Amino acid sequence: MRMIRFLIILLAPAMVYSKSMERLDRGLVVVPLSQHRCYLGWRLLESDPKEIAFNLYRSAEGQPWIKLNQQPVLSSTNLIDSTVSLATKKIWQIRPVIQNHEQEPCMDYYLPAGAEIKHYIDIPLQGAYGANKLGIGDLDGDGTYDYVIKQPGGSIDPGRQRHSPDTYKIEAYNGKSGKFMWRYDLGWNINMGIWFSPALVYDLDGDGKAEVALKTAPFAATMKESFESDKGFVLEGPETCSILDGETGREITRVNWIERGDPKSWGDDKGNRVNRNQIGVAYLDGQTPSLLVMRGTYTKMFITAYRYKGRKLEQVWSWSGENESPPLRGQGGHSLHAFDIDEDGRDELIIGSAAIDDDGKILWRMDMGHPDWCYLADVDPRRPGLELAYGFEDAQEKNGICLADPQTGEIIWGLDHPTTHIHDWGLVANIIAEHPGMEIYGMERDGKTSWLLSSTGKILARDMDLGRHGPRSFYWLDSPVKVRVPFSYRDGVFPILKYKNQKIAEILGQPIAIADCMGDWREEVITVSDGHIRIYTSTIPSTSRHVCLMQDPLYRLDVAVQMMGYFYPPQSSRPVDF
Repeated sequence: MRMIRFLIILLAPAMVYSKSMERLDRGLVVVPLSQHRCYLGWRLLESDPKEIAFNLYRSAEGQPWIKLNQQPVLSSTNLIDSTVSLATKKIWQIRPVIQNHEQEPCMDYYLPAGAEIKHYIDIPLQGAYGANKLGIGDLDGDGTYDYVIKQPGGSIDPGRQRHSPDTYKIEAYNGKSGKFMWRYDLGWNINMGIWFSPALVYDLDGDGKAEVALKTAPFAATMKESFESDKGFVLEGPETCSILDGETGREITRVNWIERGDPKSWGDDKGNRVNRNQIGVAYLDGQTPSLLVMRGTYTKMFITAYRYKGRKLEQVWSWSGENESPPLRGQGGHSLHAFDIDEDGRDELIIGSAAIDDDGKILWRMDMGHPDWCYLADVDPRRPGLELAYGFEDAQEKNGICLADPQTGEIIWGLDHPTTHIHDWGLVANIIAEHPGMEIYGMERDGKTSWLLSSTGKILARDMDLGRHGPRSFYWLDSPVKVRVPFSYRDGVFPILKYKNQKIAEILGQPIAIADCMGDWREEVITVSDGHIRIYTSTIPSTSRHVCLMQDPLYRLDVAVQMMGYFYPPQSSRPVDF
C-alpha cells in the first residue's frame, strides 16, 4: 500500500532568509517500524531560536490529540512512538515550544490504515522504468521538496559513439502526495547521455518556487527527424539552455548554449570532447543565484553566467580558457562546486583543477590535468576553513591523490607514489572515528591498487576495496561518522556499510541521489527501481540535533548539481560535531 502524505504547513513568521535558505517546512516524516512502533523525524531550521523545543501529538482520525512526549523534545529532532496501532488511519502533528510556550501546529503527517512497514517513502512512476538522474527542489512553493527525474535509466558516454535507444524525458513528482506533475520530452536531438543533457532544479528568481534549467535542442519526434550523424551523435543544429516552469513543465525562456563550432576543434572527430556539457548555480553577487552554462572538460573550456530575472536569462559574464595565457585546457572536472572560498561574500567556482572568481576571471590553476573526482569539504578540522580533495585521472609522478587549499590551489599534502589513472572510484568522508577529520580513498583504474589516507595524508590502508565504482558516503548513524553504499549504474540490492564492511541495512534500486531532504539532519538515500522512487531515511534515534543540511550553502548547491555530471555525495561547509 502506498504511503500517502498530506502535510499542513504553517511557516514561521518574520523569518530572515540567507542566500542558502529556502522556505522549508519541518520535513516531518513517520516511518513504521512495527505494527505498534513508529519513528518520527523532523527538521531544525536555521531561523529557529536556540531554545526551541518540540511537542509531538498523534490522533486517530476524528479522535482527540494524544501528546507523545512528557517534556518538550530539546536534545534531538526525532522520537519513537511506541504506543501506536497501524490498524487505523493515524495523524501526527508537531508543535514548536519557544520560551515554554507551545506554538501553533506547523505540520501534520498522515498514514493510511494498514500502512506497510518499510523504511522508505515510495513514489510510483508512470511506468516500469528507471531514471538516469534526479533533482530536488520545491516546485510549488509549499515548503516540501519535490522530485524531478530524467528517465529512462541508462546513459551513452560520448567516448563510445552509438545511436540513442530512446529519448530522455524530464518528469516531476509532488513531494507531499507522490503524484505525477508533468513530463517534458527532450526529443531525438538530445542524445541519451548525461553529458549531452545536463539539468538542475533550483529557485533561480527567488519567488519560492524552483525552476528546471536544462540543455535543449529543437524537438524531434523521431530519430529520422533529428540532426543525428551516421555514427549516432547530434553534431549540428541549434543547442539551447531552457528554463521550465517547475509547476507545469512549460518552457518559459531559452538562450543559446555555448557553441560547439567545428567538433574536430575540440580534439577528436568522434563528437566526444565537444559533447562535455555541464550546468550549475552560484551566488556570484552574494545575494542572488546565477545560472552557469559550461562546455568542455578535456580540452577547450567555456563558461557563461546568466541571471534569471523577469522570466528572462540575462548574461552576466562569459569566460573562455582560450583567453588565458597560456590557454587553460583539460583542467575540467566531472561536476562543479560553488562556494565563497576567498571570503569576499561572493561565490567562486571550482571547475576541476582550476578556480574562477565571481567576476568571471581566473583565480588560480594547478595545471595538473583532469581530476576524475574532486570534493570541497572541511577535510582537516585542524586547519581553518575548507580543503579540496582530488583524485587525478592524468598520470602523476606524485600528488595523484592530494589535498589542496581552495583559496590558492596550493597542495597541502599529496600521495608520494606515482599514479597512472585515479578513476572515479573515490571517497572523501569521516568513516573512521579514531582519526580526526575525513579520510580520503582513491583507486586506480586497474580496480586493484588503492590508498586510504587520513586527513593529514598518512596512509591508513593499501589496496582495500571500499567499492570499485565509488562508494557514496552519508550521515545515517547517531554519530558524525558516515556510512557508505556501493555505487552502481544498475538496479540492485545494496548494503549500507560501516568502515570495515559491517552491514547495518540495505536498499533496493539504483542510488541516484543523497540529500537531507526530510526528517532530521541525517541524509536520505534516493534510489529508483522498477518504476518507483524510494527515499530511504534513517530510523536510528539520534541524541543530538543539527540544522537541516540543505540550509548550508555549499551542501545545497552540491545537491543541485547531482542532477548533472557524475553523482557525488554533497558536503557541508559546517561539519557535524557532537
